[in-house]
Order: sequence, then C-alpha cells, then structure tokens
Amino acid sequence: MMMSASFPQPRRLAAGPGSAGFLLFWMMMSALLVSGCDPYKQDSFQEQMVVEAFLTAGEPLPEIRLSRTLPFDEFYSFEAAALSGLDLRVLLTDDAGAVTQTFTYAESDQRGIYLPEDDTTLVQPGRVYRLEVRENPDAAPKLRARTFVPGGFELVSDNGDTFVYQGPVQYEPTFTISVYPGRQNYYIASTLALQPDPELLTPFYAGFFEEENPDQFLRVSSPIINEGNYEINDDNTITLTLPWISIAYFGPNEVAFYALDTNLYDYVRTLSLQGGGPNQSPGQIDNILWNVEGGIGIFGSRTGISSVITVVPFGG
Repeated sequence: MMMSASFPQPRRLAAGPGSAGFLLFWMMMSALLVSGCDPYKQDSFQEQMVVEAFLTAGEPLPEIRLSRTLPFDEFYSFEAAALSGLDLRVLLTDDAGAVTQTFTYAESDQRGIYLPEDDTTLVQPGRVYRLEVRENPDAAPKLRARTFVPGGFELVSDNGDTFVYQGPVQYEPTFTISVYPGRQNYYIASTLALQPDPELLTPFYAGFFEEENPDQFLRVSSPIINEGNYEINDDNTITLTLPWISIAYFGPNEVAFYALDTNLYDYVRTLSLQGGGPNQSPGQIDNILWNVEGGIGIFGSRTGISSVITVVPFGG
C-alpha cells in the first residue's frame, strides 16, 4: 500500500535531518576554536552560542534548542550547556524580504529548549524563515540565521511495495520536482522501521547492533542524493532510487525522501567529507559550514514525501 505525505498537512515523516534519529547535534556541544598553534591550550577556547532547529514543510514550527560550547576537556551535558532566558522569534518573509509574520517562542520546562507560542501554524514550502535570538526583547539580535524551505513536491508513482533485500530491483519513487533558487535539488532518503525487532535486522546493521541501545537503527538516513545524477523524465518528474544502506530492518518501513535546504546540505556534505561522527565536537572537525551569524549550529529546513514499503530477505 502506498501513502504519500500530503503537504501542507501536519504529517510526521520518517526520520531525516532534524529528527531525533538524525543530525541531532551530538557533535555540537563542546568545541575547541583554535586561535594558536596548540589546539589544546585552554586560552584558545572561545565560547559560542549553539542553535539547533529544523523546519519541516507541512508541520508546525519546531522546538529550538540553545546552548553554548564547552571546553574540550569538560564533560558535556545539554543541561549544563543550555542557555536560558533568551528572547527568540522566527520571522516569515515575503519575496522582497519584508516580514509578514512573527512567531514568538517561550522557554519550556526544560532549560534551553524553546517552543513556539503558536503551535498550529504550519511551515510553508518555498518561503524564507529567519531566526533572531536576543538577550531581551529590546536588545539587538545576538544570533541570526535564515532558511529557504525547499519547494513542495508530490509523489506521482512508484515501482511496487515489496522488495527483496539486495535484490536487482530497488524501490524507485517518481515525484514532481521541488524548486530551490539557483541550484539543483539535494535529497536524503530516510527510513523508519515500523516493526523493529533485533531478529529482523539486515545483515549490515546486525553486525553493529548494541542490545543496550535498541533504538539505534530505528531511523536510518542515506548519504546525500544529487538530483544532477539523475535524468529528468519527459513529464518533468524525477525518479530516485532508495539505497539499500537506508534499510536497517526487514519488514515494513516508512520511507521518506527529503529535499534539503542549503544549511542542511552544507552541514551534511562538509561533515561527511571530513569523516565526522557522533563522538566528535565541532572543534575537532575543521571547516564545517554552519551558516549562522553570531554562533554555530543549524537553522535548517526540509520538504518531503513518504510511503510505506516492505523489505524481505532473499527467499523469505
């Protein structure tokens, strides 16, 4: 059975950038910013504000997490690094850059996590959102960021709903083309296992499974998929292929294809080029593109479609 995400309905898609299972800034909570030849000297450390926010077209505005970088030799916990008492607002702008709506945020019961006071308005594809963080409502912004939410697109067809793992036929959805100003589209395929069971792990992921962390492969995302590597169909649609590495569990999986904004694209590509992983901090990885003014982190966005497929083992 095929289901497509109907944007702008507030539908949760399988994990992708910005979800709890992907691109949570496990690596962003402590940092060494090098100003001299010895990167481990404490006098080279400069504290910076860290922002985490991911907008998804068709869903309500997300929570925003604010923290600070910590010296490399300090144990990190979000509670210790969280920043409290700040004024946050997200601004929706028109094509000319004029603000058309302002969304205010209030700090939640958990220090450093801010929630939108309007939790009903949905993120619009093809629009620009700006983030401003102030010490108080009357102060100048300390941190700024902006994102263009990729244009909406729709699932047109697919090539089935059941596939043999590592078989000759892979899942290939065909959808209309998202619009992003000045560049091709970049996608990430992401899966959410609907019936996760360690006994159903695919061979690759079974070798890394840790019983004390049963949800570690519940959500899996692919590397970046470049639209430029695929031919545009005659009807101005595009057909992408789901990489097998995106499948961690046999059985039903919710599959999402997300178009990425520039902020997410820059983060993922610069991180992957340098072999970054979940145990590294920003100061250990050079030349990450943050696209944040007055701090580091990410204020990014994505637009997606989803469907459900079943993956079975050979002969199963």
